[in-house]
Amino acid sequence: MRFADLLRLAWDNLRRNTSRTLLTGVGVAIGVAALLALLAYGTGLQQTVEREFDTLELYNTLRITSQPDPIEGFSDLAFREQPAATEAEADTLPETPITDSLLAVIADFDGVLAAYPEIVFPTQVGANDRLVVASAEAVPMAFGDLRAYQPIAGSFFTTAQDSALLLSPSMATRLGYDEPEDIVGETVTLTTATLDAQRMVQAGAALFAGGTLPLREEKHPLRVAGLLEDQEQAFTGFTRVVLPLELAQQLEQITFFSTLDLLLRGGDMEGYAAGRVQLRQPEALPEVRDRIEAMGAYVTSFRDQFAQLDRLFVIVDMALGIIGFIALLVATIGIANTMLMNVMERTREIGVMKAVGGDERDLQRLFVVESALVGVLGGLAGLFFGWLVTAGLQLGIDQYLQGIGVPPIEVFVITPGMVLGILGVALAVSLLAGVVPARRAARIEPMEALRSG
Repeated sequence: MRFADLLRLAWDNLRRNTSRTLLTGVGVAIGVAALLALLAYGTGLQQTVEREFDTLELYNTLRITSQPDPIEGFSDLAFREQPAATEAEADTLPETPITDSLLAVIADFDGVLAAYPEIVFPTQVGANDRLVVASAEAVPMAFGDLRAYQPIAGSFFTTAQDSALLLSPSMATRLGYDEPEDIVGETVTLTTATLDAQRMVQAGAALFAGGTLPLREEKHPLRVAGLLEDQEQAFTGFTRVVLPLELAQQLEQITFFSTLDLLLRGGDMEGYAAGRVQLRQPEALPEVRDRIEAMGAYVTSFRDQFAQLDRLFVIVDMALGIIGFIALLVATIGIANTMLMNVMERTREIGVMKAVGGDERDLQRLFVVESALVGVLGGLAGLFFGWLVTAGLQLGIDQYLQGIGVPPIEVFVITPGMVLGILGVALAVSLLAGVVPARRAARIEPMEALRSG
């Protein structure tokens, strides 16, 4: 029997019991829609993070410390593996302080755009009687050549000591500016906090008794030099402000890393807690890394951090895919049940077909094609339904983010490969669901089938 004849006959058979076929197809559609939505969410999250890494040039960034990164054990993101040292060796390990002279030497390496101390600290930005919690980051003047630091309004810093900052349009909106460009040239207040270690020790008993930390706030009026584009860096742009490096060095501030380093190394720390090296191109990374390690410093690559993160995304995608596949598997059981019921109801018809010389292989193909039709049609409906659901959720998320001044974030990303893959999976499981009913139909004896009618 030709495939076209099988297809037409299978379609006619499914139309005999429209309600059952429709309900079975709805089950497949729900499973496919769930699988599509979950995979689209995982893909959207991964692409958003990749876009931020790429925009901020983090693939070309190295972090250097004088000791192994204190968060290395927690995140397992260090670039190179350090051999375990015995307790006796730990006291004799060489330590290379991250000083201005060391950074100056590194800055002269081929392929290095800038080497500078890492200064990132929490702060508050105030304007129009509003206060916004932010994270301040200090950058050197060389960053004016990077795309991520070229303002869409205003300009980059004029000098390394410029009393100015850069922020995003979303930050301007949160500070009460209806038109973000209006904040350029305005003066905002940057509030920093400092911690006196000696006072903290003296106030230890008071802390345990419910007292407050010995913090001192300082307010700094700064001019907004320009707006940084935040479409490609929605996560960081929402809470980030950028300062000139030398200005940030003059500000008293406390950071998580400096506090942690103070606890781990004591108050006699020499040099900076960490430094950063910005490369001109990724090809220079291996050579620069080796040269820095030869100087005794510890190197962490943000590129390797993303590789670890990428593996995490694979695990998340697999978990989401398994959850969606379970829903599709339940629908497959429904297809098998429907096909078995069709075989039982059409026993006499099957007997007649075999009595007049019908081929068993054609009979098996007929039920498999019926099962495949349910899977394909249900899969197509599920893809459309899943697209509607993700589009609706994306629209709601965009409206919410717009209300709080955050640029749209593509939470759900549907790719052609994803669509074809899901449709292929739906077809495969529906074909498998039809195998057992088809074999059962082929084993029916014509005389017994005719007598049963």
